[in-house]
Amino acid sequence: MKRLDQLTFTRFAMVLLVLFYHGTGEYYTGFLASSPFSALLRSAPTAVSYLYVLSGFVMSLVYFRPEEKFDIAAYWRARFVRIYPLYIISFFLICIYYFDALFQIKPQKIVANLFVVQAWVPAYSQSFNYAAWSMTVEFFFYAIFPFFIMWAVRQSTRKLLWTALVFWSVSQLVNFTLWIGYFPEAKDFIVYFPVFHLNSFVMGVVGGIWYLREGRRQNINPWTILSVLAASFLLIAAYIIISTDVFPVLPHDLQPMSGLLAPIIILFIVALALDNSRLSGFFRRPALVNLGETSYAIYILHVPLYWLYERWLETSGIADPDRFFDITFLPIMILLGLAAHFYVDVPLRRRLKDFLQTISIRLFLLDLAILTFSVFFIFQFRFDTRDYRSYREMERLMFWVAFFARPALSLAFRAYRPEVIMKSGIQWALPVLLSVTIGSIIISGSVYLGYFTGWFENFPRSIFVLDWFIVAALSLLIRFIFRVFRRDK
Repeated sequence: MKRLDQLTFTRFAMVLLVLFYHGTGEYYTGFLASSPFSALLRSAPTAVSYLYVLSGFVMSLVYFRPEEKFDIAAYWRARFVRIYPLYIISFFLICIYYFDALFQIKPQKIVANLFVVQAWVPAYSQSFNYAAWSMTVEFFFYAIFPFFIMWAVRQSTRKLLWTALVFWSVSQLVNFTLWIGYFPEAKDFIVYFPVFHLNSFVMGVVGGIWYLREGRRQNINPWTILSVLAASFLLIAAYIIISTDVFPVLPHDLQPMSGLLAPIIILFIVALALDNSRLSGFFRRPALVNLGETSYAIYILHVPLYWLYERWLETSGIADPDRFFDITFLPIMILLGLAAHFYVDVPLRRRLKDFLQTISIRLFLLDLAILTFSVFFIFQFRFDTRDYRSYREMERLMFWVAFFARPALSLAFRAYRPEVIMKSGIQWALPVLLSVTIGSIIISGSVYLGYFTGWFENFPRSIFVLDWFIVAALSLLIRFIFRVFRRDK
């Protein structure tokens, strides 16, 4: 269907509010500090809720095809390619910032961030790139969306609307009860746990289905559309100002992020989608659309770039680094976001999409699980509790070398390619044995280097033999199972 480019720029506006909330742009917005509009500039939690509703709405526009079978694998692959490249770049930038303390950080915290599940563990939700918790929420939405859509196809629009409203009501009641009883003690759970944001996404998905089934086919008076658009915007703005500055007993600040205003937000989005006035024509200008397209890059990269830029300015010798930062960071971030989107993210997406079509993602993920299990199992199996504590640093080094070396070697030896795994004789096993063996040599060499330089006191050779055996055996086993099931098809 026709792109609704007038919606795209609103993403940029919402991300800009997030940047303001995180301490950037004060130089440009300071003149509004004493006005009621300052509350709007601090409304990033509502902006995040808006982005979740918009995400559901756009996903419906793209994937709600009642006449077609939903290709779940292709859908998940496309969603992964859309989010992960810049996400992992932002993670590595944070690792550069934390480099001196990286080996003191719990491996499970790093793994949670690598696999984008940090918000499911409240203690990890704000670890590393604290803005990236929302990517856990997005991946949660992506995981359940196909099943919700396949169910929604068989339901009436009326039933879907009532389902969304009832689910929103229950979600708000539960979240409000937890907020009253357990905030701030359980802040990381109440604020960032993915389930509490699902109502926003569902509201967006159902709004998108209504638009496709009924909204775009109706002959609605343009002034009615503009009236709904203006009224919904004013209601959202009025609530933000009143709850922030007039009656702070109302849910405000972080609390609306859980979808409090989602029913009004979806009215605004649907009205803007239906609108064909000059306002939408203005939002469809290429420059504004490009800013909207680059909003994800700005959002996911702004925290690591904020920290790294701030650290660089502190050592640069500039007379007033704080003021220089306030003036320069926001325009630099927008320019870097544009460059990252068009010259990094888009090319990476194309290449990653082509690459993922040549390998088995399931085998790749299973291999990561195997190497993780192997490293942490052999140290606890080989050493008693007292000795195990003294080997924690070695365990972490071994894990990180294995985490990057083994998948890279498996990719190099084509151990994830289905056509290689289905080869006859011993040929299907050779890539695994070669990658595991060379990986073990690299891992043991890295640990020995640590021992040689005095980082570790001992060099327990048996753990490398155990690790090789476990990884090789389990990797061969899952490929044998893969071969059996492929032959049965």
